[in-house]
Amino acid sequence: MNMKMTLNEMENECKALLMKTNRPKIDALIKHIERMGFFIAPGSLGHHRFVGGLLRHSLETYHKAMELRERKIGQGVDASLMPIESVVIAALMHDLCKADALRYSIESHKVYAAKKTHGHSSRSVRQVGYSGFVLTEAEKLAILWHMGGKKMRGNRQDHFKSHPLSEIIYWADKLSIRERH
Repeated sequence: MNMKMTLNEMENECKALLMKTNRPKIDALIKHIERMGFFIAPGSLGHHRFVGGLLRHSLETYHKAMELRERKIGQGVDASLMPIESVVIAALMHDLCKADALRYSIESHKVYAAKKTHGHSSRSVRQVGYSGFVLTEAEKLAILWHMGGKKMRGNRQDHFKSHPLSEIIYWADKLSIRERH
């Protein structure tokens, strides 16, 4: 991803990626995330702490996930377990709930929480659904497990063996955060 992209260029890339999925109600999802402030929200209280940080982090996660997908395919993992449209949706929407929870103060140049973000993986899944867009089961799991599945039942490594989409979203998210520090 080009780190010098403007906010408008990043927004256009995100919308184009989502539209290319050709999924039912994708236009409703785009309108919903726009209303939520997805394209201008900061990424977190700890990283990507700037206007558009969530969008940049989500696009970085997508690009890393696509690299990891290619690596998995090269290792013999069935590409149909990681469809490109699912990589797009899960990578771009994994932190959606932060769009209406975090704000950037122009006066203090600091990020603050406008509302609590506990359970943000499940909140992100719900937020996608509020638009009328329907996630596949694999997409839901990838979003739910992107934090490592600490509250999920079962072992992360066991889950990743049978759900490679979850694994690539998990690692892509971590890589995006690490590259910022």
